[in-house]
Amino acid sequence: MSETGSGEGEEAGTAPASPASVAGAMHALARLRAAPASLRKSISNRFVSLRAKTVFLLTLIGAVLILLSGAYTIYDFRTSLDFKAWSRAAGVGDAIAYAARNAQTLDDIEPVIDAVAGAPDLKGAAVTGPDGLIAVSSLPSWKDKQVTIDTELEANRLARIAQQTRLDGYGKYPGDYALTVDFPRMGGSATVFIRVDTDALAAKSVAHAWNLMMWLVVTVIVAILSISLLLHRIVIAPIEGLKLFAETGGKGKAEPAGPDDEIGVVARVLADSFSAKRDGEARLVTLAATDGLTGLGNRTHFKTQLGADIAAGERLDGRNVGVMILNLDNFKDVNDTLGHDAGDRLLQRTAEILRGCAREGDTVARIGGDEFGVIMPGIKNADDALQLASRLVRAVGAPFRLGAQDVQQAACVGLTLYPQDGRDADVLIKNADLALSRAKLEGSGACVLYRHELHLRAIERNTIERDLRAALTKDQLMLFYQPKVDVVTGRVVGAEALIRWRHEDRGFVPPSLFIPVAERSGLIVPLTKWVLDEACRQNRAWQDEGLPKIGVAVNVSAIDLRRTDLTDTIANTLIRRGLSPQYLELEVTESMVMQDVDVVIGTLRRLRSLGVGIGIDDFGTGYSSLAYLKRFPVKRLKIDRSFVHDVADRRDGHVIPKVIIDLAHALGVKVVAEGVETASQYDRLQELGCDEVQGYFAGRPMPAAEFEVFLRNSPAGGVRAGAKSAKAGSTAA
Repeated sequence: MSETGSGEGEEAGTAPASPASVAGAMHALARLRAAPASLRKSISNRFVSLRAKTVFLLTLIGAVLILLSGAYTIYDFRTSLDFKAWSRAAGVGDAIAYAARNAQTLDDIEPVIDAVAGAPDLKGAAVTGPDGLIAVSSLPSWKDKQVTIDTELEANRLARIAQQTRLDGYGKYPGDYALTVDFPRMGGSATVFIRVDTDALAAKSVAHAWNLMMWLVVTVIVAILSISLLLHRIVIAPIEGLKLFAETGGKGKAEPAGPDDEIGVVARVLADSFSAKRDGEARLVTLAATDGLTGLGNRTHFKTQLGADIAAGERLDGRNVGVMILNLDNFKDVNDTLGHDAGDRLLQRTAEILRGCAREGDTVARIGGDEFGVIMPGIKNADDALQLASRLVRAVGAPFRLGAQDVQQAACVGLTLYPQDGRDADVLIKNADLALSRAKLEGSGACVLYRHELHLRAIERNTIERDLRAALTKDQLMLFYQPKVDVVTGRVVGAEALIRWRHEDRGFVPPSLFIPVAERSGLIVPLTKWVLDEACRQNRAWQDEGLPKIGVAVNVSAIDLRRTDLTDTIANTLIRRGLSPQYLELEVTESMVMQDVDVVIGTLRRLRSLGVGIGIDDFGTGYSSLAYLKRFPVKRLKIDRSFVHDVADRRDGHVIPKVIIDLAHALGVKVVAEGVETASQYDRLQELGCDEVQGYFAGRPMPAAEFEVFLRNSPAGGVRAGAKSAKAGSTAA
């Protein structure tokens, strides 16, 4: 695989809160806020208020009381009417009984009957004989008419009898009475019949009955209203207040309307419940918006505050708002070497520095594992934003002591401005991230201001990533092979496998364009697996065809080198393709092996124990220590093309290549010079003792079929091809 930059993923320290805890807090907050709404929703269409129930109950009670009052009035009317009729009849009876004691004949009592018959409210009186026929009467029409008495009469005791309808003058209300009267002088007894004018008595009693009825109804209404007002004040109003208090989520007050009672207890409990809910809600809001480790706002708070500052900027006619994202360089190394506790302290220190250096009104937040955001409302211009960013980077980069270690933490910053670069919080944060990505490429301490070109590059990277994923499945990738030639014999002793991507629309895409994208997106892993498999398959195919057995070198990235399964992957590939490990070589860059040195050395030693060769590419351009170099189980060192270019210069262009060659030979390692394009360079390297050369003079990168022909004609074909390629003046990819 062709030239790959070393990508590095930053590992976050202790996160502010796990996604599950934040999601749980947000869910609980939403549930608390929705409580009043759910309470209102739970009130169904069948709901009947306590006030309506009370009014209905009191109305029913009032109606029943009014009915009872009417019944009582009727009862009183009838009782009074009966009493008055009885009283009238009893008075007449007493008078007739008194007269009967002195009467010699029935005719003697007639004047008395006529006299009493004229009394008020009396219609008539009569005396019947033993046969029941009226003998003496105050009314001539009653004379000789039969009186039917179905009631057993007692002597001198008045009794009501059935209304005698055969006697004229009877009324609506019954008023016929009878009693037995003794006539001592006549030596016998007779029955006295009396008719009271009950209709007249009733007419007089109706007014009294209506008056009584009116007072009873008024009394009932007043009593019902009084009870209603009392219940409203003592029960209904407080309960309705509790209902409103519950529906509004605890707004206002919920208190009883008098001395404390059960409703007061419920009111206090409900008020305490809503107070606790509001306190819990406030705590959840704080939890959802705060980073637990540093005490700064988190990404949610940062985005919300940025939206508010943008809105304020719009109200103030486009006042600038700066957005800065600061990233700590190599924070993963602190966690790996000093532990996560040290990483937490480093994050806390960074937070304190940013708080102390920020302007009044700025918002500082921790928006990622090792990323911090700063919102700068009212920033004058881009220069001021860059000055503030530089000051923060210098402050963060000041040396300090972390446990037993002296640490100097570097950082880089991405900047963007509202309204020049965007008018939406998400857009501005994305732009700052793009600027930060560019700052990481420029190195520690870089402060990069967003430009539109960064957005276009991001779009291009996304497009390349999408198409590269498709290329892995559509068989658009192929390997070219560039020969390595022995300087002394001129024979092909090896080849480097270089990946090429033939895009269906773009044609060939340069590796320098898609390899960094693959490393950043993680596609480098399946890409490396494919290259290893294809290189081993092709090399085995050449050997099966009887071609010279040569080693094929494959480039691996820093990401591949840190994979714990790299050794197993290579071993399985060699077994599957039936290729001996001695014919596979892995090339790693000098800067790559100096990252996580102990881990890399362990990986390289396991690979070397398999029999796989290890080569260090671009040697001389990095910063490897000779002590480490001695520990690396390498088979070849490859001199970078930048040193080979001037090697034929008779002044001092040969010095560095000579030093590298002598050093490698002293360590028992072969040397390959890449980028050899001319015969003079070839001859000079031969004089310096270089073992192998690679470049257009020896042979350009070729497809597998063309390389096979080249390999068959080695070494003469290699010399001719190298000469032609040298004229092209191109460089190997």
